[in-house]
Amino acid sequence: MTRPSICYSIADQDFERTKSVGIFNLSMGLLRSLIHEPGIEKIHVLTNPTQKKLFPADGIPNLSCSTHPGPTRGKLRRLLWDQSGVYSAARKSHCDWLFLPKGFMSFVRRSPIKTAAYVHDAMHDHYKRLYPSAVSSREATYFERCFNATLRHADVIFTNSEYTAGEVQRMATSLGIPQPRVLTCGIGFNPVESHVVFKENRIVVLAGRFPHKKTRMALEFLDRWQSESGNQWGVDWIGSFPDGVAVPSRPNWFRHSRLPDEDFHDMIRRARVLVFTSDYEGFGMPPVEATLLGTMPVYSAIPATLEVMDDVGFAFENDNFDSFSMAMQSALHTDQDVLIQWGEELLLRHSWKRVAQRVMHALSSA
Repeated sequence: MTRPSICYSIADQDFERTKSVGIFNLSMGLLRSLIHEPGIEKIHVLTNPTQKKLFPADGIPNLSCSTHPGPTRGKLRRLLWDQSGVYSAARKSHCDWLFLPKGFMSFVRRSPIKTAAYVHDAMHDHYKRLYPSAVSSREATYFERCFNATLRHADVIFTNSEYTAGEVQRMATSLGIPQPRVLTCGIGFNPVESHVVFKENRIVVLAGRFPHKKTRMALEFLDRWQSESGNQWGVDWIGSFPDGVAVPSRPNWFRHSRLPDEDFHDMIRRARVLVFTSDYEGFGMPPVEATLLGTMPVYSAIPATLEVMDDVGFAFENDNFDSFSMAMQSALHTDQDVLIQWGEELLLRHSWKRVAQRVMHALSSA
């Protein structure tokens, strides 16, 4: 096998503006793991000015960067970057591979070098079927065409879960095109100090304005559960709420906008329970993060997250309050030692080193 060189594009990602913090964190985490993979010849990063503090490149052997401010300075520049600019930058890097961690390729221009795309889900198809009016038709069409271009032209497609790999294959079949080369490389997590802080009687709930996040259901369920169970713990809602959704007026409920990673993880670490609701994910990172931080995870029983958690934590059926109530009660009465064991199991299953090795081997042998 040859040692591949990779042109890794994160120039179109900005933490403050991203619609998916999970994809942003995956992009950064995968890059950091690939940098330390000895089987890779070199990495050239296409970056932007917002990432200087997040990704210091000085002093790292075989690593170089070029800064491209355009993709984060308006929609038109972002479109130009997606459809052409990233390919021009990749050619100048003189690398073997272009790696697109957001998974979308150009439908206007063919890549001048071999291209690997990390596909996170088939969310556009989920919305097309269940929430057709939630996204503008122009935006939906654009991302659908980019996704389809990935299926047709990527030399390798990486996915976060076997569920997403199946989604890629399903979408290729629906388009009547040959099955692409798909490899599940997963997502990695780092060990953290999770059990050295004083736990507070608090619950963290992740909210989202997009309908698949089921925030309205989470509000109704948690309000009813606290009323019926007599639980008076504080509840921290992190994220945005859908338009027109009325938040119950409770003195122990607090709302927080998007938080930097350090503050976000600190809030989860101090809480006793994290609630994660969704009707579609390609992976579902928060329940894993909560477990590693020593916090009981309660999450929607959807295929990808059930695969990822593998019987760890407490899953509940969406739109079934009794199922949710049972999961919450179980979380409150499970011993902390069990949670520590779960965290060890998840770290073994989701290792950044293994993720980087899977990527390296796939690119080396392609």
